Amino acid sequence: SLNQVFAFTYKKELSEPLPSRGWSVFDPNIEYASRMGVGSTCASWRLSTINQNYHYSPTYPAILAVPSRISDNVLKHIGKFRSKSRIPALSYIHRTNQMSITRSSQPMIGLKHARSIQDEKLVEAIFASASTVPKPGFTNLIIDARPTTNAIAQTAMGAGTESSENYKGCRISYLGIDNIHVVRDSFNKLFDGMSFVSPETTHISKSALDRSGWLKHIRNILDGTLQIVQSVHLHNAHVLVHCSDGWDRTAQLSSLAQLCLDPYYRTIDGLQVLLEKEWVSFGHKFKDRCGHLGKKSFFGISSGSTSLDSTQNISSVYSSAVSQPSILASSETLTPNNVAPREISPVFPQFLDCLYQLWTQFPNHFEFDERLLGFLFIHLYSCQFGTFLFNNERERREFTLNTSKVSIWDHIAVNRESFLNPLYTP
Repeated sequence: SLNQVFAFTYKKELSEPLPSRGWSVFDPNIEYASRMGVGSTCASWRLSTINQNYHYSPTYPAILAVPSRISDNVLKHIGKFRSKSRIPALSYIHRTNQMSITRSSQPMIGLKHARSIQDEKLVEAIFASASTVPKPGFTNLIIDARPTTNAIAQTAMGAGTESSENYKGCRISYLGIDNIHVVRDSFNKLFDGMSFVSPETTHISKSALDRSGWLKHIRNILDGTLQIVQSVHLHNAHVLVHCSDGWDRTAQLSSLAQLCLDPYYRTIDGLQVLLEKEWVSFGHKFKDRCGHLGKKSFFGISSGSTSLDSTQNISSVYSSAVSQPSILASSETLTPNNVAPREISPVFPQFLDCLYQLWTQFPNHFEFDERLLGFLFIHLYSCQFGTFLFNNERERREFTLNTSKVSIWDHIAVNRESFLNPLYTP
């Protein structure tokens, strides 16, 4: 189980304890009420504690920012209509025009094209939350990150996407961003191509990079990010973002858009808040996507030997691990603490790569440099810190990480100078 990983012993081994402020870098009252004006300058929004015990939506944060005119009683009805009860909730309010970025999971439409008047009223309230209206020729946007065919196919399983006939005053946009299984296969191919890198070549060949399709996925995410940024900043439009369950592609798009829109998130402190808010708090499944617990067969070691077979390389071992058959097709039963191989996918590393692409184009706009991104990538998998353990806020609180483990943000605070970008121009 996760209580056996490095983070659970690391704090005890420190000769001098690190500060423990890292567990409180994100406070929803500060982020939403103080920074964005929820409940004050933005009176059309309020903070709800409907999920304070995580009974309403086990994968959502305890505190949600929602439109003021939508009561908690109405929210209870909406939860039944959204996958995992992940209702449309606020991520960001633009400081200039008060346009919003909200996020959710897919609606449970199904083959019978079910609808929820309460859900439609919630989205309507979101789109009416600012005094300004979209510029002529533009409208509010519901972004479905999935390929169109994938979204439509979900109706056979009781889910689907919104209809512009029921959700007035908006347009539905499909981004065509592939799911975790396609991304995992692409990463495996990228990893295979890197296995042939030598001290002489120092980089992956263009043909291997093209075969992996990795940059195509990066481009699709950045194209979607641009669409959100233009809608909010230039067109005075609200944007609601979702994919299937709203914890992978949705987190990528929402956080990248905020990085582009708000210089605060391009500082070291702001990036910490952003990642805690959009990834940790909103329930990106770090444990599953990173395979922190894996599967017992991944860790079998022959007696008396810990070296790889001479015909193997690290790439093939990694590919074998993350490409195992679906657990549904396996006769081996995983315990609740293990991870189904089909759930493993480099979603957060993909986000870090997108962020790196932005950094390389606009290096003077970021307080941090690429060393911070590399540090986050390494310790996403090292399990040295408690920040990226578990799948959601509820699980982290059950394990009381804030009292017994070290936050990665505390380590970064102590070593802040190591991550500063000399090109940064505030």
